[in-house]
Amino acid sequence: MAMPRLSAGARARLPATAFAYIDSRGRRRLPIHDRAHVKNALARFNQVVFEDEAARERARTRLLVAARRYGIVPVGFVTGQLRQERRHAAAGRLVIELGRVGAPGELEERLRRVLRDPTLTVLHWSDAAGAYLDRAGRPVRLPRGDDRRRVTLLQRGGRPMTALVHAPAVLDDPALAETVRAAVRFVVERDRAYGEVRATAADAAMLPTGFVTLLMTDIERSIGLLHTLGDGYARLLNEVRAVLRAATARGGHEIDARADEFFAVFGRARDAVEAAVAAQRALRARRWPAGVRVGVRIGIHSGRPTLTDAGYIGLPVHTTARVCAAAHGGQIVVSAEARAAVGLAPPGGIRFRSLGRHRLPGLRTAEVLFQVAAPGLPQRFPPLRVERGRRQRR
Repeated sequence: MAMPRLSAGARARLPATAFAYIDSRGRRRLPIHDRAHVKNALARFNQVVFEDEAARERARTRLLVAARRYGIVPVGFVTGQLRQERRHAAAGRLVIELGRVGAPGELEERLRRVLRDPTLTVLHWSDAAGAYLDRAGRPVRLPRGDDRRRVTLLQRGGRPMTALVHAPAVLDDPALAETVRAAVRFVVERDRAYGEVRATAADAAMLPTGFVTLLMTDIERSIGLLHTLGDGYARLLNEVRAVLRAATARGGHEIDARADEFFAVFGRARDAVEAAVAAQRALRARRWPAGVRVGVRIGIHSGRPTLTDAGYIGLPVHTTARVCAAAHGGQIVVSAEARAAVGLAPPGGIRFRSLGRHRLPGLRTAEVLFQVAAPGLPQRFPPLRVERGRRQRR
């Protein structure tokens, strides 16, 4: 039987005790003066926005008392409340636990603890490998049609980013699943911002350690190119990556390639600089679709990053990213450490022009930066892409 409609006048004549919730402004919600309205209030309870948890708890108590009065056994309501409590508890633990994540691999351990699934696995997508990789850098196939395992996927800019492989019951609550996705996305994006780049090589043990030279690139005005080319941007991106891979193959190792970014490591700084020059020359020589101009900025820095099973981490990675971000399309910018590592005799025809000392975002000390000058490359560029007032003279 349908619930009789409660008119405004009849609603106004009801006493305050006839409502499960009255907010601080006196607005009365969830009438519970008869059996039909109690059942309706039970069904609508989770749709109400309460001022705080105390108000929610008072309203829930009133509603359960009214249900007992009319002989209603609110099984569905209680089940829903238990699920919501579990979601809130898990979300709270997630915020606390993931806030402590530091080293690579800890994300997986924290999630296992919070979600009480000791078999949960965190996988990260690699464009170079064309597969999801585990924390040891090994390609892993996602389970399909397996009742024992489920996959929760995260994307970045419409592209694969992270996959969580877990027991089915762990994320059966859609709200909890969304909370977990948001929390994991925050940690992964934070790690990228602070210098963690996961190795795409299947065997991280093959990568150089100790004092190495890092090279990063990205495409200038990539969003504009995407709007201009539409679906054709994917082809352009593949062509740019092909040029970069060919240039860095001699003496270097590709580490990561996602969106418009490319990351490689070299055992010798000379090889990194020569690869950058070769890449810029090849990019300038290409004819691009629709006559667009493609400018790739390149940053090079030398240091001692930490190589883990998940890839390179540490301040040198972060510094390389900042040096790259300061450059313009077609320009190669190197740090003082990389310039010193090349030595007094640069590769044939290559020179270094000082660009002065600059403070780069996120770095505590100012960096002396140099532009690589070589035959076939443009020599003049606008001032570096750093905030005004950030340049410091020696």
